[in-house]
Amino acid sequence: MSVNQTLHDVYLNGAEQTHFRITPFLGRNLIGGRNVGCHVQLSHTRRANCRPANYGNASICCRFGNQLDQGHWQAERNVPDVRLSSKINLSPYASIPETNPSQRQVPQAEQEGFHWRAQWYPVAVVDDLDPSRPHATKLLGDDYVLMQDADKVWRCLEDKCSHRLAPLSQGRIEPSDSTLMCSYHGWRFNGEGHAVSIPQAHFQSPTAEQAACNSNRSCVQEGLLFIWPTSGPESFVHSSAVSPAGSQITDQITSEDITFQHTMHFQRDFPVPYDIVVENIGDQSHVPFAHHGVAGSRTSDWANHFKLSAVNRDLKQADGYTYDLEWSPSGFKAPSLQHVSFTPPSLIEYVTPNEGKPSTVWFYITPLDQHNCRVFSHSVGCDPIPKPISWLLSKRPRWLDHLVLNEVFDGDMAYLHQTGVITKNQDASLDSWARDYFLASEADRSVTAWRKWYHGARGQGGPFKAEGIPLVPPTPLKREDILDRYAQHVKRCPSCSKALRGIKTGQQALQAAAAVLFLVLAAQLGQGTSPVSWPAATAASGTIASLVSQGWLHGLEKKFTYENYDHAK
Repeated sequence: MSVNQTLHDVYLNGAEQTHFRITPFLGRNLIGGRNVGCHVQLSHTRRANCRPANYGNASICCRFGNQLDQGHWQAERNVPDVRLSSKINLSPYASIPETNPSQRQVPQAEQEGFHWRAQWYPVAVVDDLDPSRPHATKLLGDDYVLMQDADKVWRCLEDKCSHRLAPLSQGRIEPSDSTLMCSYHGWRFNGEGHAVSIPQAHFQSPTAEQAACNSNRSCVQEGLLFIWPTSGPESFVHSSAVSPAGSQITDQITSEDITFQHTMHFQRDFPVPYDIVVENIGDQSHVPFAHHGVAGSRTSDWANHFKLSAVNRDLKQADGYTYDLEWSPSGFKAPSLQHVSFTPPSLIEYVTPNEGKPSTVWFYITPLDQHNCRVFSHSVGCDPIPKPISWLLSKRPRWLDHLVLNEVFDGDMAYLHQTGVITKNQDASLDSWARDYFLASEADRSVTAWRKWYHGARGQGGPFKAEGIPLVPPTPLKREDILDRYAQHVKRCPSCSKALRGIKTGQQALQAAAAVLFLVLAAQLGQGTSPVSWPAATAASGTIASLVSQGWLHGLEKKFTYENYDHAK
């Protein structure tokens, strides 16, 4: 099916009364691929003997982003027989009926507010995922496992084997058919969650529905892997009708317009509650002070120039906020205008209008659980740059950008964690923000816009409060854990991990070289050679150079693991 066709009345696996009307649409993204979404109308009925927990990726599957660059549709295999006798409301904020009794029951209040679980959330950078192994992730307090199936499509399953509930993320990918093997008893599951092998039963064909694992929709957009945190046929319908939040300027620039990309899909886990991080990233008045000497300057003539206006003037939907901000991002150039927007559940974007094409930097903030979130960052520049410089910039390694951004985020991390501990122990929901915060300046209007939405009728105080989950205040962490770059970023970033391995190897080689050169020097001196002779001087200078270089690499290694950030300096 092409992207300019509409599909009517599709019948799958003998479900005579399953009717679909699917109208696809095609858009572009900023990294050269195309985003595909669809509008779906569905009415169907369900046979009583179907196990509702296994409908994860059923029916027609819409592939997003570069995964569907040809603009086609594909019917999923092993579609269960579905009979629900219900019309599905496809409004972006419609209530999604739960079909899996093991899933949480959504309170009536959420039916009127923002549906935190009926959204797309980014959980990983696709280029950072190794297809030869499963990857564990969290979202909204639940555990998931990511895997690439035989069709080279990234899939998401609940991180729980249907046999004895062992974590599938500790299993392995079977090379012969790209199924996920549980390491406990060897059960294997395909991308739809169906068990394709139970060794103890000598069963080599797809098993009964009772053996399946819950699967969740997934898609790729702008190089990020998004997942939909509910499963079931209704979630398929609703997720197909909603595209992940994306950049405002997708339709204004093409990949040919981009002259510079910075941070290059950086991701880092924050030991900080989601709402505290969104509040921080949406407030740029902290940059000259929290990031002094790294991404701003508190001594700049423009350090206190923040003019915030047009709050929610350009809001195109009922959720989130927008405003215009005049400030100096570098601290050294005269202030410029940026258009700032928050699109729930996770996207904050800063768009800078230029004489030619606009530039942008965006952040996604994904709530992993009540006390931790994952931040993704990417920036795109369209300013004219000489071609030789542009070519050199395009050849720089990703880890170089990541070192810079890790240091930027370190400037926030400690006080954000401690702020989360203080505020959440006073009021776990932080509904008392209007009383506890003293918002004295125009620059604080972004905080007010965020808190009014988040604690209002739409945001309902966040995803956990909206579901009626008891809120638990965070506990303080050691500074080494708060600023642990390795655990929060490096171990999941192939570029930084490779650089770190190279640095450690280099240190070992330099240490060995220093030892050999020192022995050569000792032998020369032992034979009565003058210390200022060429052989002795060469051995001595080589020993010193090796030790100095090793010390420099040791300092560089800290930037990939842990380096204290001292604001008092």
